[in-house]
Amino acid sequence: MDFVKFEIPEGPEWELLIAAVVVLIGPLIVERLRIPGLVGLLFGGMIVGPNVLGLTDPQGGIVSQLGAIGLLYLMFMAGLDLDLNVFSKVRNQAVTFALMTFCGPFALGFALGATIGYELGAAALLGSVFASHTLVTYPLIRSHGLATNRAVAITVGATVITDTLALIVLAVVSGQASGDASGIELISQVALGLLILSFTCFVILPWIGRIYFATIGRGRVVRYTFAVAVLLTGSAVASAVGIEPIVGAFFAGLAINRLVPNESEIMEHIEFFGAALLIPIFLVSVGTVIDPAKLVSPTTLGLALVFTVGAIGGKTLAVLAARPAFHLTWNELGVVFSLSVSQAAATLAATFVGLRLGLFDTSAVNAIMLVIVVSLVLSSFAASHFSPRVPRPPIEAEQVGRSVLVVVERAAERDVLPVIAARLAQADGGVIRPVFVVTPDSEPLTAQQTRDIEHEIAGLRVDAKIDVRHDRSLEDGVAHAAASFESSLVLMRSPGTIESLAGSPDDLVRRVEAPVALVTTAGESPQRVVLPLDQSNVTRPRSAVQAAVAVTARLVRSGLPGVVVCAHELAPDLRNLLGGVTEVRAPVAGWLTDSVGPSDLVVVPGGRGGIATGARAERRAEQRGATVVIVTDREALDMRSDGSSIAAPLTTG
Repeated sequence: MDFVKFEIPEGPEWELLIAAVVVLIGPLIVERLRIPGLVGLLFGGMIVGPNVLGLTDPQGGIVSQLGAIGLLYLMFMAGLDLDLNVFSKVRNQAVTFALMTFCGPFALGFALGATIGYELGAAALLGSVFASHTLVTYPLIRSHGLATNRAVAITVGATVITDTLALIVLAVVSGQASGDASGIELISQVALGLLILSFTCFVILPWIGRIYFATIGRGRVVRYTFAVAVLLTGSAVASAVGIEPIVGAFFAGLAINRLVPNESEIMEHIEFFGAALLIPIFLVSVGTVIDPAKLVSPTTLGLALVFTVGAIGGKTLAVLAARPAFHLTWNELGVVFSLSVSQAAATLAATFVGLRLGLFDTSAVNAIMLVIVVSLVLSSFAASHFSPRVPRPPIEAEQVGRSVLVVVERAAERDVLPVIAARLAQADGGVIRPVFVVTPDSEPLTAQQTRDIEHEIAGLRVDAKIDVRHDRSLEDGVAHAAASFESSLVLMRSPGTIESLAGSPDDLVRRVEAPVALVTTAGESPQRVVLPLDQSNVTRPRSAVQAAVAVTARLVRSGLPGVVVCAHELAPDLRNLLGGVTEVRAPVAGWLTDSVGPSDLVVVPGGRGGIATGARAERRAEQRGATVVIVTDREALDMRSDGSSIAAPLTTG
């Protein structure tokens, strides 16, 4: 009599359990050897796959199906992760480097493919595999404070172009391999398909997203669901017009890039779900294709050697050419190499599609897997070695919208502070951090008050989770929150004036590194931003002036019309920073008295230097019922009587 009947498990739950074990154990093992965890997922998939233990369905089970979704998710995140603001600042250099790092490796890959007997489509696809790159080491480089370094910005910006070009090549090749059209007809079909896909992703989806986030889509769960719907829409539209779905997924990520800032909570949710399940399962599914017998065969090793020379050699030549072109240091060059040499997302995507279309055989796939391993090890080593040797760039006034800390108040009705903060953050692709400070003399927010405030802020199309701080004083709580969030600007109400920045506001300004914007009076929802400047502000623009200019420029970029009032001609650098504003040549006090109203937001530079003009501007604006924001910093408060400062001025990039 059998008390226990044992059978070998099978079915989707068994396969998913096996994949989960690989996800849990694989990275831990290889990371002990200082090898990226991604390699552990690939080799773990190989071990449980049909070529070794045979624990997964060779005909396509749950691992294969989730892997297909994970591939789309991976490309969607690649589109979301790209910093379009960084790209816009170094557009010309990024385009140049993108062409350098794409064309050279593509030509090498194409030539190698043709030499070993690949057909035209397979050779072109191999070239695109070599030409693309994934920013695997970017989180490590960003942790060293190098996100705004010019060399890093150029490389990150170039990724937008290289990945897009690689995916366009993939779209053309897959269209040629899976369809009957050829020549002009094929190019026309792909061009029309890309046009339809681009219109859907870059016009329709962002428009729907802005409306949805501002109205019914204020909850975190529904916003995440909307992001997934955008991903699937882009993929479905691409498939419908004869383009690979991963191209649509990448375009979908770019489509809502500005609605999902990199440091926002919704981005954390997207990354968490992808990192916890879909992307690791995709990598495991790729690993199941690897055949260890072929992996160590002379044919595969020979291909791997040739492919490694082509891919990494081509990237290395492009990086070396970038040094004289962009005047980079050797350490910066090492950082650029670490960012541009790593092969992962787009490489895996193109390889997987090539295998499915029959353009690559398993020997080629196994060889490319070895190239990926080598590139990841080299990029990780280069990032760890060179990043600490590159000087951290100074705080830039232009980055005021990256992380705006806004001190919220108990009132639940719509407040002007979150409106200003949201505009600043959206202009820079940043986030706002709502903070409520509970002191021994104050009461915490009720649950209903918290929900009401978060609901109002979420209507501004930004995440709205309030961070509650318990501290000895308001200033202590704000200073500690600004340090923990690495805030780029602190925005709060203040009963003080520009003439008497003393006591609590003065103490807070001196304790935080970022500029502080003090709202002394609040009018209606702002419809115009006004920046009054005196002669000293124009001829010697110190840190507070530069911060005020940056705040004004961000508000103008967010859609508000801007006016700069000054009796003197603006300096060229200020005019460049304030592009798109109206310049008025007139005495500041008189113009404010005659032309400012409650719907205006007046930005006043604060500090010891030029205080008389600033105070007059503040009083006139307050008399007219306008919203007044004093922008100052610790350097501005430490100015000597002659207008000089002990500290070095902030740079503006």
